[in-house]
Amino acid sequence: MSAPIKTQNCLVPYVDLQTAPPEVAAAITHLPYRRNIFHLLGHSHGSFPRLMGVYANFFDGNRRILPLLDWQLVVLRISAVLDAEYEWDVNAPVARINGMPEEKFEALQRTAGKGVDALAKETVFTERDRAILQLVDEQLATYNNTEDTVEKAKKLLTVEELVEVYVVLGVYVLIARITKGLRIDLDGEIPGLEEHLKKVVTGK
Repeated sequence: MSAPIKTQNCLVPYVDLQTAPPEVAAAITHLPYRRNIFHLLGHSHGSFPRLMGVYANFFDGNRRILPLLDWQLVVLRISAVLDAEYEWDVNAPVARINGMPEEKFEALQRTAGKGVDALAKETVFTERDRAILQLVDEQLATYNNTEDTVEKAKKLLTVEELVEVYVVLGVYVLIARITKGLRIDLDGEIPGLEEHLKKVVTGK
């Protein structure tokens, strides 16, 4: 059983694995270390196990359609724009150990909310990066996209990749909202995290 965190700032208690439905407890306890997000989402008893299935698909290179660093580009952009510290803290190591350069992390933060002109000035972003980021930025600002933005993305992404960008958006905006709204506690240092991520995050 996961040990309780020492000091809790979250506005609601984390799920109690002793009293949680078995399906919820099983979805959490199979993980080798504690992530507070799962102890928070676990309160949604019916949806949590199914949401975990969708979440797990992104880690599996045989199921995820987007290249690994495109997936992380979307997630980190969401985190930067929405100032979702927990989400950034959880995902930055995934991107880093899979080759995202530090310059790109900095550019994602620096250009958040600054528009297409700011994206164009960052040489670390590829044309594909810019198309994805423009799609994401418009969605976060307006819940919509211009036809021009979509057409630009279609020239660089397959239809399947394009649609998966929206799926990633939906899942990770949900995570950003709940972690910010309920003031989730950061997980802190997790021993052996990098080695574990190298095993569970697959594909390129």
